[in-house]
Formats: sequence, structure tokens, C-alpha cells
Amino acid sequence: MAMKSSTAAKLIASDFATLDLKQIRQFIKDAVMEGALAVLVSTIIALLTRMRDLNQELVRQLAWKNRKRPASERMHRLQLELPFVVQAEAEATVNDASDSEESDQEDTEKEEPKRRKRKKPDQTNRDAHGRPKFPEHMPRVEGVVELVTGESRICPHCATECAHVTFKVCQKLDVEPARYVVREDKREVVACQSCHGHMVTAPKPDEVLDRGVLGEELLVQSLVDHYQDATPWERMERKARQEDVPLSANTLAASCGRVIDLFDPIVRHVFNKCLTSEYVALDATSIRVLDSEHPLGIRNGALWLIQGAHCYSYFMYAASGHADHLEAKLEGYKLASAMCDGSPTNNCVERAGAKRGGCNAHGRRGLIEALRGGDHRAMVALLLYKQIFHIDAESKRAGESIEQRFDRRQRDSAPLVAALKAWLDARLGDSEPKSDLGKAVRYIQRQWSRLTRFLEDPLMELTNNEVERDLRTWVLDRKTWLFCGHDASARRAADALTIITTCKKLGHDSRSYIRDTLKRILAGEKDLNALLPENYKPAVERGVAPLASTSTVAA
Repeated sequence: MAMKSSTAAKLIASDFATLDLKQIRQFIKDAVMEGALAVLVSTIIALLTRMRDLNQELVRQLAWKNRKRPASERMHRLQLELPFVVQAEAEATVNDASDSEESDQEDTEKEEPKRRKRKKPDQTNRDAHGRPKFPEHMPRVEGVVELVTGESRICPHCATECAHVTFKVCQKLDVEPARYVVREDKREVVACQSCHGHMVTAPKPDEVLDRGVLGEELLVQSLVDHYQDATPWERMERKARQEDVPLSANTLAASCGRVIDLFDPIVRHVFNKCLTSEYVALDATSIRVLDSEHPLGIRNGALWLIQGAHCYSYFMYAASGHADHLEAKLEGYKLASAMCDGSPTNNCVERAGAKRGGCNAHGRRGLIEALRGGDHRAMVALLLYKQIFHIDAESKRAGESIEQRFDRRQRDSAPLVAALKAWLDARLGDSEPKSDLGKAVRYIQRQWSRLTRFLEDPLMELTNNEVERDLRTWVLDRKTWLFCGHDASARRAADALTIITTCKKLGHDSRSYIRDTLKRILAGEKDLNALLPENYKPAVERGVAPLASTSTVAA
């Protein structure tokens, strides 16, 4: 029995990858012949338990590996995640040509060490530390004033009462909570007191909704809170009900929808500016819309983001992700340079005459998956990509113009791209087509002319990350929204995102722009140029006093 127990322990502790099935079969036969059923049952249960634990761990690892967006794709994260991946050999293969120059530079640095200048305490450019200094434009309010009282005011040396000298001021950042108010707009009524035959009332100004009960400031704040900060209408209603304010979510949503409709000419202008720009970038994601005719009651639409000249952002809603919707939107326009991913849905931009560029972040992502899958051959290409991205980053930090950046690419990036092409050609012969590395290599080969467009077109970017970053706001917010009620609601959401994102691109505060522009529209402004976001100036710059405080919400 002791021998069987020791054998069972060895089986349980053994590695399943090298487990001998003949040994297990022999153990079972011996245990049955000797009647050691208790040892046999316990051993089988222990083996099954360990197999279950290993299977759960394997499923967890596969689920993490197959995530659509890994936690991070930076080289520093990969070094921490894969500490046993040796990079020295790969870096040597990539940087053979620059080793001598770097060694010479290191020798000169060793010979002439740079002394770090010690900053004096009275220097104004010293590192920020301690309590922060608040901006001067922020209003100051008086807080608690603590006075010296009692015996503390009497001098212990001469028994004389101390006189006031000054106050020690301690500034703290605080907030005044928003409050709901009822704004009473009055219109004068006059009548003839002689004949009593004439009476007239002052004209009623235009409103967002005729006989609407919600004020403009409430609509502006709620619109931005909903479409920029993903606050649901129901949450706004619940918060108002807690203060005994009769605010309805349906009324609030309908009124904000009417505000968005008033901005239709501005949205069309942004769309026209995007498609007539010299550089256009686009991408799409999904948006869930309720549909009573759908078998599941809900369907996935498409939300396209088209950016122009890095300044304008147009969101387009489509009932589906088919290319027909995008092609119909591009009809009548001739594009110059367009950046998008390698999806066949985007082929219509080439039919619109655009020189199409590819996203190198997508090509690099396949190499990351191959490296995480254990194929260390991808490290060479990743190091090449690292240097290519570093060249553009250095150009951006130096504040170079587009022409200067293009010259830098021709001088520094082109040799690295040639080395990457040689590596890809070599991997086509020794990488399995169905492996992670094989898929990544063949994707880059198929998209090669588009991925290297940045060496031919000065306006072309390396990646489409700018569009994806702007789409990320919606991707995170839709988890709170869950869905749009209908197609009209989804279209209005796209228009609101167009206005808000364009304001961010142009450096404007979206709340201030929507507030001021809405008042101009209701005042009867007919000049579209005065309403456009690129021509907008805040009220402070125009010398106009702000109409309402942001801490007060009118209802």
C-alpha cells in the first residue's frame, strides 16, 4: 500500500506534458489487482483536479492573449512582460551601421562629462512642489476668518493687548454646487387708457421649443454632460428629483435634440471642410440602436469618424457597417490623401481618388501578438518599428514643419523601411502561413504600398491613432448609454459628437461655444461665418460679460 501511495504521489506531481500513459495504465492494473481501491480513487480525483486547474489557467491565458486590445503594446511593457526575451542580438542586427557612431559619441561623453547645474533657491524656473498656485482668473470668495481670542491676545511680557497686524491666507480649491432656479422672463403689456381700444404685448423672443419649460443654460449643460461625459438622461432626472425638481428625462432628451437640430448648418459645414481637406483620416465603430423589427429588438449600426486637416471631426451614423453608406457620403467629393486601416470597407476612398495610406500600428500589432505567442523572431521587426516611430516623435518634439519632417523621413526612416522589407521577404519563406508571425508578415506584405505611403506623401501620418483616440471617447461612453432609442437619436448623437470634438480640436470649450452660438441662433443671426467654430471667440475676448455662471443651472 505504501508503494502504491508513493507511485500515486509521483503521478500527481509529474508534468502533464511528459506524463507516460503506460505508467498510468500499469498503476491502475496493479491497484485493481491488489484491491487498493481507495488509493486508486483518490489518485484519479487528484489527477482530475489538477487537470481542471491547469485547464482553467490555460483558458485564462488564451482569453488574455486573444483580447482585441491588449493592456499595452509599448516596448517597455513587453520587456516587463517577457523578461527572458534577449534584445541585445536583435538590436545588434538592426543597429550594425550605427554602432561605431554611437561608440564614438559615448567616448566623447565619457571624456567630457556634463555637470548638472545646481538650481538656486530663488530661481523662478525651479520644479513645482508644495501647494499649487491657482490661476488668477478664478474668483476668490472669503471663507472662515479665525480670530485670536481670550488670553492669547495679551502679551505675556508687558500685559498689553496685541494689535492686529495681518492675516495669514490659506487658499483651498473648492466648488459651489449647481442649483436649479426658476427664471421668470417678463414681457410688458401696454394698453390705451383713453379709449381702451388698443393693447399690445412685447414680442416673444425665439426659443428652442415653443412653450418649452426648460431654460437654455440647462439644455446646454445637459447636452454636454450627456454627449461628452456620458451622463444618462435618467441619471439627470434622478438627481433633480432628489432636490424636488420636476425634471423629466424624456422632456430633457427631446429639448436637447431640438438644440442639436439648430446646429445642422454648422454640422454640414464641418463635413464639407473634412472632405475638402488635403489630409483626411477615418475609422468606424459600432453603435447599438433599438429596432422593434429586428429579431433581437436591437441592432448594431455604424458610427464613422472622418477627420480633416487635424482640425475638423465629423461623426456619421449609418444603419449598418456596409461600405455603401460611406461611398454614398463620399459621392461628389475628390479626396487627396486619406488615412485608414486595411479593411475592404475603406476601398471606396481609393475610388474617390485618394492616395490611401495604411496604419502602421495595425501592422505592428500582429507582430506584438506573435511575440506574446512565443515567436521571438518578431523582435527584429519591432525594434525597426521602434526606430521608425522614434524618428517621427523627434520631429514632433523639435516642432518641425511638414517639409522638414518629410526630409527627415527620407534621410532616416527610408533605410529602416528597406531593412524591414528585407526582413519580411526572409520571413515569407520560414514562417508558417497560419502562425501568428506568418499572419502578421503577410498582412504587412499585402498592405506594404499603403504602409509606406508616408515616404511618398509629406502629409501622410504613420498611424491612424489620432482618429482612434477620438473614437475612444464614444467607445467608453457607450457602455453607459447601452443603446440609442432610434435612428434619429443616433444621428443626433453623431451631430453632437461632431460639434464637441471639433471644438476640442480647435481648442475651444464646448460648453461656451454651444452656449454662445445657441444664443446667436435664437437671436436671428443669419451670417453662417459668425457661427462657425473656427471663427469663434469666447465672450471674454469679445469684451462681452458672461451671461450666466457655470455654477447655476436655469430650469
